[in-house]
Amino acid sequence: MRVKKEINENEPPKWPVKLLQALAKYTFQTGGILDEGDHIPNVLSDSDSKIRHALVCEDSTLKTSQTRFGRVKFLQIVGCTNDELKFAQEWSTRKILNLMKNFRELGNDYLLVDLKRSKSIFELDSDLRRKTLRNLKKEGSFMSFVKSKCFWRLNLECSSNDGNFKPYDQLTFNIDLETARLFPLILKQRLDKENSFIFNGIDGRSLILIPENFSNSNCLVTKENPVQSNGEECQVLVNKRLIDSLYIFFQQLKLDKKEEVGEHISRKFFFDDLNEFSLYLRIISSEKILNFFENN
Repeated sequence: MRVKKEINENEPPKWPVKLLQALAKYTFQTGGILDEGDHIPNVLSDSDSKIRHALVCEDSTLKTSQTRFGRVKFLQIVGCTNDELKFAQEWSTRKILNLMKNFRELGNDYLLVDLKRSKSIFELDSDLRRKTLRNLKKEGSFMSFVKSKCFWRLNLECSSNDGNFKPYDQLTFNIDLETARLFPLILKQRLDKENSFIFNGIDGRSLILIPENFSNSNCLVTKENPVQSNGEECQVLVNKRLIDSLYIFFQQLKLDKKEEVGEHISRKFFFDDLNEFSLYLRIISSEKILNFFENN
């Protein structure tokens, strides 16, 4: 992380230490490892600054090195505004970072973190939003996975697993509010454009949403068996009807205006055109998800 030095500032600020502590907490809670292209929402939420989130890129100066102990890659944390995070999620973190390098307010290639920066790149360049929206509409989202506070359960799921994929007809997917806010984007900018999406859960297991016309040799789901799992990975076939039903559900919730979910928000989706597959979607607080795994 490269922090902008203020005029007459003789000592380094203390907030970067708090940011690093928040990043450590984030990786511990989600179980994920940060890599270039990642985004971390609300990592600076305690600040009064407009720079509330972080994007991750490969450091432009400290290049990847091959040592006798293995490969070492240096990552850089870049602060961003709500607008910049939104477009990084909806379009591409890497492409937004490349756009940010065009602005001297961010030190160009240095991508300086300046908590006093009051304008996003889309406010600094009034034409940039229109160009980015045009590219987003054309290309869709490049975000193919997320590491988040979520977990899934299957009906009749065995505690012992032989590693082979088996069909199921009922899935319960538990997500926190931050993950729920991403869902409309995932539905319209990934699945509706026939691209798959992966949720890497807090328990290390993955849920893969696969659109109906998606073609891949690792895809096991069909209309007859829309849910397949080996215990560590669960594949779910999503057709146009399911995408639209989920999108309407999330739009009606207006999650951007919610600070917390209370007890929980739940909905059952049943689809006779997917071999009577049932999806139970539950939005619960991050604390309850963490407590569930601490107590089990």
